[in-house]
Amino acid sequence: MKTKNWISGLASIFFLASLSVACSSETERKADKVTDAYEDVVDARQEGDTTELREEQAELDTARQEYREMANDPNKENKTE
Repeated sequence: MKTKNWISGLASIFFLASLSVACSSETERKADKVTDAYEDVVDARQEGDTTELREEQAELDTARQEYREMANDPNKENKTE
């Protein structure tokens, strides 16, 4: 019986830990989008393709603007999906 309780307890802890990690705020997702866009700009810069670089830079600027708007809006900051 003790083994069942231990397994149930560990399963519960694992479930709760994974649930809290899986839920990220919109602000965190926007920050991740900015990071990804920045990496794309760096890749385009290394390739030397100016057209692709301009497109990636525009996407980075948009992602940064969305992040700033989200970070400055206190009502949306802690919202999760």
